[in-house]
Amino acid sequence: MKNKDLLLLPVILMSLLYAKMPEMAQMLSTNSALQGMINGVAPSETASGQTADVQAAQGEISLDEFPKRKTDKDDTERIQRAVDYCIAHDQDLVFPSGGSYTVRQVNIEAGLRIVGYGAKVTLADDQPKSARMFTTQNRKWESAEDSDYLIIEGLTLDGNCWNQGEFMNYEKEQQFGIFFSGSLEKKGMLRGKVINCRFQNWCADGVHVYTNADVAVIGCSSINCFRGGIVASGSPSNVRITDFVGEKGAFGTAMDIEIDTPGKVNLTINAMQAYRDIDISMPEGSVATVDKLTVVGGLTKIYGFKNEITVSDSNIGQLDVINATDCVFNNTKITVTPSTTQNVIGATVSVMDSFSELPQEDFYTVFNDCTFERSDKDDPVETDKGLIALNGYFGKVTLNDCTFGKGFKTGYYALGVAYSAINNVTFDCDTAVAMKPLVWAKVYEMVLDGVRYGENTSVPFRFLAYMETKPYTTVVFKNMTLDSVQAGYAGDAAIGTTRIESSRIILVESDPNVAGVAGFAGDTAVLKTPVDGEPHEWVASTSDPVAAEWEVSKGE
Repeated sequence: MKNKDLLLLPVILMSLLYAKMPEMAQMLSTNSALQGMINGVAPSETASGQTADVQAAQGEISLDEFPKRKTDKDDTERIQRAVDYCIAHDQDLVFPSGGSYTVRQVNIEAGLRIVGYGAKVTLADDQPKSARMFTTQNRKWESAEDSDYLIIEGLTLDGNCWNQGEFMNYEKEQQFGIFFSGSLEKKGMLRGKVINCRFQNWCADGVHVYTNADVAVIGCSSINCFRGGIVASGSPSNVRITDFVGEKGAFGTAMDIEIDTPGKVNLTINAMQAYRDIDISMPEGSVATVDKLTVVGGLTKIYGFKNEITVSDSNIGQLDVINATDCVFNNTKITVTPSTTQNVIGATVSVMDSFSELPQEDFYTVFNDCTFERSDKDDPVETDKGLIALNGYFGKVTLNDCTFGKGFKTGYYALGVAYSAINNVTFDCDTAVAMKPLVWAKVYEMVLDGVRYGENTSVPFRFLAYMETKPYTTVVFKNMTLDSVQAGYAGDAAIGTTRIESSRIILVESDPNVAGVAGFAGDTAVLKTPVDGEPHEWVASTSDPVAAEWEVSKGE
């Protein structure tokens, strides 16, 4: 290098240094702010505006930047400081993976995002009945517009129920993991998302949706949540559940939608597995759309008074539908577990306490393309206890294209059901259909259209009682072709005033008067193998469960 070039080197280095000074100053300021956080002071307490801009550009901040102070009782205070900082600076709060934290109650609000994959937050010991781990109750959203999303993602929230005192008799019924509640003063809803979280060991609820809240629960799970992994008790509200698993555990339920306030609720479930009970009870005018629900070993209870409820592509165990006025099941399997100690009913559709509020026929439940089967169908348990697939009480029931599998004592038992429509249904039960009108719950009409019987059906229809006052019951059989061995019925003495309209086709091997073929008046007996010049078709002129009287109609 020439001497002249060496003389210029200091000048070049100084120029480069001055060019980098703004960036160096910014770095020093950022380091100073982070050091302040390490010493227990939030960035907002020491950092300059320039530092805040750096943090905002980063988009998230770790809880580790908010160390515990000597005056903090547990992790509540440091988490609250972190939450407040993130809300003020539009930051996401990150709980480091592997971290374990103990809290009493943290106030959260719309617009905040907490992410904590691999982190666990535990409720402190001996908390009061109304403790909520994360809650909006003190910072309710109040606006004419819906809020930004409040998001909690990836955390395990442990209610520490074993160290809270007595709780199995609802002593701690308001201890929640996450509590969403918006103000009712204005129409704008608090919007929330709970993503990939786990709720465990709660004296009451995992996530609880209350008033004026629109909350999505996505990819979450629960175990040992006394009132439910997911609970909603307030309205108006929207609850949207996707890919949720409610594990069995030692106690609790998977989901409890039981609204205590006026206002409509929209409930949407898309893929849920529950190994505990679920309960749906909503105010008038509410809508529930349920898809891909699987309930194993638990009870599904639906209160449907003046609601629109649709359950599709699901597999559920014991089912109880109460006071429903518009409840539809599509492509759903009801799996019934028999008992050796007590009578079992797989699905019950009933009216319990609203008899006088609507006409009987306005309580309406429909099953489309549904299957009723025993859980032990491949290796059935011998039992002398009653086993009914579907029991209807009061109201109106329609069955379309359904299948009742083998092993049931009774397929459909209509107890005081005003109107029953049984269309294109296959029964392989011992007794396919039983009907019993009641003085206070009349049976006006039952129609069997296109019904088929399997090889295990010995009693296609059983009459259990009749109406002693008008209007009398009408039972209609049509579009049915069956073998003569399945043409009979039981309870001849219980037909009484019941009017029977039947046009069944009964396939016979020979003259039904000679062979003795059961039938209803109006049935047609058709010879399976006609003989030229001989009668091959007869019409029943009387009804008899063993041998009706048949008159030749063709072939003579």
